[in-house]
Amino acid sequence: MQIAYKDYLNRVYGCWIGKCVAGTIGAPYEGAKELFDIKFAPSMIESMLPNDDLDLQVLWLSVLEEKGINFTSDDLADAFLNRCRYAPGEYAFFKKNYARGIHPPMSGAFNNRYYIEGMGCPIRSEIWACISPGNPRLAADLAAKDGILDHAGNSVLAEQFLAGLESATFFEHDLDKLIDIGLGLIPQDSKVSRLIRDVREWCKSSSDWRYVRGRIIRDYGHPDCTNMYQNIGITLLALYFGGMDLIDTTMIALNCGFDTDCTCATAGSILGIIQGADYLIEKHGLGDQGFILGVDAPRRSDRVRDLAEDTCLMGLHFAEHLNKDVVITDAPKPPSIELTPRPAVRITVDYQGIPAIGIGDTKTIRVLFEADKPISGKATISIPEGWRIDHASADLELLPGIMPWELTISVPADIEVLNETNLFEVRFSDIRYKFGLVGASVWRVFGPFWENYPSIPPAGEDDRDRKADYGRLYHLNTRVDLEKKYMTLDELTGPPITGDASKEGRTVNFYEDLMSVNDAVGFQGPCAVYMVRRMISPEDRKVGVLVGHTDAYRLWINGALVSKRDNVDWWTAENAHIHDVPILKGENTIIVELIGAPRRRNSASSL
Repeated sequence: MQIAYKDYLNRVYGCWIGKCVAGTIGAPYEGAKELFDIKFAPSMIESMLPNDDLDLQVLWLSVLEEKGINFTSDDLADAFLNRCRYAPGEYAFFKKNYARGIHPPMSGAFNNRYYIEGMGCPIRSEIWACISPGNPRLAADLAAKDGILDHAGNSVLAEQFLAGLESATFFEHDLDKLIDIGLGLIPQDSKVSRLIRDVREWCKSSSDWRYVRGRIIRDYGHPDCTNMYQNIGITLLALYFGGMDLIDTTMIALNCGFDTDCTCATAGSILGIIQGADYLIEKHGLGDQGFILGVDAPRRSDRVRDLAEDTCLMGLHFAEHLNKDVVITDAPKPPSIELTPRPAVRITVDYQGIPAIGIGDTKTIRVLFEADKPISGKATISIPEGWRIDHASADLELLPGIMPWELTISVPADIEVLNETNLFEVRFSDIRYKFGLVGASVWRVFGPFWENYPSIPPAGEDDRDRKADYGRLYHLNTRVDLEKKYMTLDELTGPPITGDASKEGRTVNFYEDLMSVNDAVGFQGPCAVYMVRRMISPEDRKVGVLVGHTDAYRLWINGALVSKRDNVDWWTAENAHIHDVPILKGENTIIVELIGAPRRRNSASSL
């Protein structure tokens, strides 16, 4: 296949115009889940709005300009951590993981229960398509190196689907065929694949996009406006019903609600590639309104055309080295990027489970050495002070391929302090690789505490329902008195109490922010559980506290009640926000009372 550079540039320019213009239309309504009937007005696009949908892709472009085809997920992660100032949702969990030495793909999968299937990586698909025109497989593979930073599973597949579809769009403009190409890049039994096929069928069998929206919400809906499933569905719906018109398509996506900046921008970018900038400018009277960045990725200008030219230059670089089946004719010279050769040995880590360890735990991991040719040398590993390892060095004879070095690591039960960040360094010859193990949060757990229904009240023949209710509660259930202090703060932090199993306390490691009463006690009914944690801070500071919960809870820090809830809620990673909580230099005491019914996740908290 071949494409003239002029055509290539026109379509990339169209992609970024569609991304900016449609994203700006959608941005003011992000998060609203209503069904709207908003009409387009030219004032909506008088000036562009910043959007992380574009921000991170421009940041990735700056990484590619430095690293070229040999960029790694870690290269993207370094830029994400250090050059992106904001951190909503899954971005925050990625930054928390990566700062603790947890590399991709585990950086997107670990401790990220709520946002793991968010829209944050599908919205970053266009850059991979634009540097891989006509090569959907390459675009999808590159997109995966991005998606695993802060997501896993179906969200990464969604980014791969979109990147492959958009790559094919440089040569194919039929929506059904494009969707088939994208579907061919992801597992057919995946949930996102089922969603895409369902939405296509609903769009073809209905003349009402509002009805299709209702089907999407009914079968794939989620209360989080940024959840990926409903938004991928809305994006496809808008493309099917928008008649290949940028404004009509964008307004349908907008009027569906939810993550409107993302659905509008993604649909707009796909149409931008299909139709090209020349058509969009002439048809809709668009100028080059420019773009606004919220990341540290300076460009030579804020003009969308300049961004498109820079993107195309990177596409020429990839065509020269990786995308050789597509010929770009009449093109300028590709940029000269000094490619760093791959190390003779590449090192990664297989945690064989979660990348976390608690006090008294022993964990076996595998350090993986990948070589292209036979090589011998001595491998060593450094560990945190006070930890133990079965062997800290080994003489290795590496053959082509991957060789595991299995290590057993222990944290003594009597260690005084378990840090949350625990870094290791592996050395082989002059190659070094650092990774981390997250130290579990260690809590002293007390409970369970509960109330019985003490009697069956008398009831006459006219009150048989009430009598039956209380009779079965007496036999089958327990309850918690929200106002009762089952233990005082002094008891919880004082000398051990003996002779009462509920009050003697026991040490429990919690490996993620999400904690459940199930993890603390084996009792299955409604109950209260107290948990006490000692936290060491290197300095006085004020922090923000986020608490996710399903049931009631109380939270004390250094004896002060800083948050309480009595309501039952849908668990998110951040139901409650508490600002400016003072933390003292040295030791701080955190006490949580969890109130609820085990077998339901009760509370997640993070500082």
